Amino acid sequence: MADEKKVISAEDTEVVEEVAAEVEATPVEETQPKVAPVKKKKNAAKKPNFFVRVWKKLCKLCKDVVGEMKKVVWTPKDELKKNTKLVLVTVLAIAASIAVVDTLFSWIINTIAGLIG
Repeated sequence: MADEKKVISAEDTEVVEEVAAEVEATPVEETQPKVAPVKKKKNAAKKPNFFVRVWKKLCKLCKDVVGEMKKVVWTPKDELKKNTKLVLVTVLAIAASIAVVDTLFSWIINTIAGLIG
């Protein structure tokens, strides 16, 4: 198979010659992308002062917070009171149980320390 030679027809030769002629006729400038030169503006507006920029950002933040707070669905007062009481009772119960366990362990440790030493 390596000894086989490919035969090029007259049509193929004409196509190759047409493409070669188009490539030679095309100037290099057309194939490269055009880039506009960068010009600096002489009278460009300066960036605002640091404190002005920070103030504007803080004002925008406050406006955004107010807008978001208007979207919040608040819990009704009676449900809020009920849940607050539940949390307080739970915290007091846990605090009392920790106090009882702490007192019990300290009494046990003092008793053992009194026996030993």
